[in-house]
Amino acid sequence: MELHLALLAQLRAFVAVARHQSFKRAAEHLHVTQSALSHHVRHLEQDLGTQLVERLHRRIELTAAGRTLLDGCATHFDGLAGAVRQVRHAGDTGALTVSVAPYFSAKWLTPRLGRLWSRHPALDLQLRHAYQPADFPQDDVDAGISWGHGRWSGAESVLLLAGTLTPVCSADYRARLAARPRPAALLKHRLFYEFDAAHWRAWFAAAGVNGAFTAVQIDDSHALRRAVLDGHGVGLFFEGLVQEDLRTGQLVQPFKTAVDPGAGYYLVRPRGRPVSSRLGEFMQWILDEARQEPFA
Repeated sequence: MELHLALLAQLRAFVAVARHQSFKRAAEHLHVTQSALSHHVRHLEQDLGTQLVERLHRRIELTAAGRTLLDGCATHFDGLAGAVRQVRHAGDTGALTVSVAPYFSAKWLTPRLGRLWSRHPALDLQLRHAYQPADFPQDDVDAGISWGHGRWSGAESVLLLAGTLTPVCSADYRARLAARPRPAALLKHRLFYEFDAAHWRAWFAAAGVNGAFTAVQIDDSHALRRAVLDGHGVGLFFEGLVQEDLRTGQLVQPFKTAVDPGAGYYLVRPRGRPVSSRLGEFMQWILDEARQEPFA
């Protein structure tokens, strides 16, 4: 079979789906729609005359043919990606590409970019928004800014912002609480969280409260903020990214108690890859920003 561009795209889609074991996560990784990814894999199956993926409820499994194809393709795609990176970075010129969580970008990074370009006016920065941490063997990026515990395979990381979480609500919703509410009052209200209901349990423990509560997960920061702004309940939110809303009064903080889940936003780069001058400039700038004005 001739290895034309369409087939390369199909194979790339298949490898991503196989590695992530999910069309949704693979689509996010490749920055394409799930529909486009599904079409690529189906066309590949038609071209090869065999089923590669079993589409089960909320998950996928590879067939025997799919496992064989993945074994044959994965190493070659990694090699191609590595060769492209070496050529791209050989002259230490061109754009600096950084993968960044969308909400962190909107609330913390992009408002500060003017200061970056004041210090480094010639820096060509490209931001690639992604919900998943950068996968350096696969993603063509120089660095990433990701939420987590700072431990990712094949990566070196440095903490930018500690991830303390605090309850916030709209001003209208705050009016439903007593003038001087006790933390236990929240047990009777609808609560929202992004990552883990255990974070609310940890918050109540830190506030000296023990009791049952109802919490709804909204696993996207933008959607979580919207639900809280619309007065649907109280959200446990990352303290470092809610300061603007607190200053403007769009959100209020009914209690000062905060809890550290042991995670945060990290600046991440591939382990073992030399730091280019442009990446070095960006790293020094963002670390200075995090140290001097973490909550600006």
